[in-house]
Amino acid sequence: MKKTSKLNKVGILAFAAALALSNTACQKKGEGARQTGPSEVVVVKPVKKNVEIWDEYTARVEAYEFVEVRARVGGYLEKICFTEGQEVKAGDVLFVIDQRPYEAALDAAKAAMKEVEARLQLAKSNFDRSKELYAAKAVSKEVHETRNAELLSAEAELLNAKAKLRDAELNLEFTEIKAPISGRVSQRLIDVGNLINANSSLLTTIVRSDIVQAYFEIAERDVMRYKLNGLFNRINILERKGPPVTMTLLGENHEPFKGVLNYYDNRVGTETSSLTLRADFDNKDGMLTPGLFGKLKLLVNESQEVVLLPEDIIGTDLVNRYVLVVNDDNVVEYRALQIGRLIGKYRIIEGGLKGGERVISKGLMRVMPGVKVVATEEAIAD
Repeated sequence: MKKTSKLNKVGILAFAAALALSNTACQKKGEGARQTGPSEVVVVKPVKKNVEIWDEYTARVEAYEFVEVRARVGGYLEKICFTEGQEVKAGDVLFVIDQRPYEAALDAAKAAMKEVEARLQLAKSNFDRSKELYAAKAVSKEVHETRNAELLSAEAELLNAKAKLRDAELNLEFTEIKAPISGRVSQRLIDVGNLINANSSLLTTIVRSDIVQAYFEIAERDVMRYKLNGLFNRINILERKGPPVTMTLLGENHEPFKGVLNYYDNRVGTETSSLTLRADFDNKDGMLTPGLFGKLKLLVNESQEVVLLPEDIIGTDLVNRYVLVVNDDNVVEYRALQIGRLIGKYRIIEGGLKGGERVISKGLMRVMPGVKVVATEEAIAD
């Protein structure tokens, strides 16, 4: 005998025992009242309907871009060029470090380069004369090779001087600390007059939030389910396109924000046994703030035919979720169900019913499996 048949029999026995106790109590209350004829029940037929399947997850909102602004050179802060909380554009000057030491270093680099250029010019002139004299056999090969080596050495020194000049120019340029991205700047973390250490002192942060990203995790079973139904194939990471999603903030009652699922990670986390996914939301109105949490709904199937039953007529015993159905002979049968997700007040039935059965919705307490009834059918209310 199959395991499911055993479970169904156990469920029927449990149901019958509970019903017998209930009937005994009712008889005692009614002082021996007897029921004559079959019981009357109301039945409904499961509904077959095309529905959209949405999964729900908890998501955290993050900024599209986030930058910690630090200085590339050290020095004393001379000027702050922004107001805390304002919108800035990429390239705007935010801070200015005292430029005088770097201007002096740049002047020194320029002077050193001119000196090297003069030596190079002399070395080149010496080499040209040596070349002519060597051709006329007026100087030895050793002298000619020496002049050539002096020219090569001067050319190398010029390259080194140009590199130092470029480094001095960059250092002077880096004294103006500019916004690397467009976005909202936070508070200043250092005041004018303080010493800034290169690459370590945090000056402020910038967040770009005209687009926000919602990160959420899905379990291993959902990973396999989405692979089977082709959800991952509909995500185009390069073009940032994919299935639609909606999100509502936790504890808030508002119209859902609409976004697009456009990224999933390349592996399941070893600690969480979950896969990270990300959706982008347009946030030009600034309603979504990085750091918030929300309920994200993901459209898994755009249209899928399912069997639906009202949740309140599905019973629960020690073994199964079940319903009582009336067969063609008007006899009550116990039917174990495999149920799916809840859509509003209706439950998706994944197994146990095909859609044409007559399911008892009213009068359940007056019947049990195996008894004959009089069934009146009514439609399921929308």
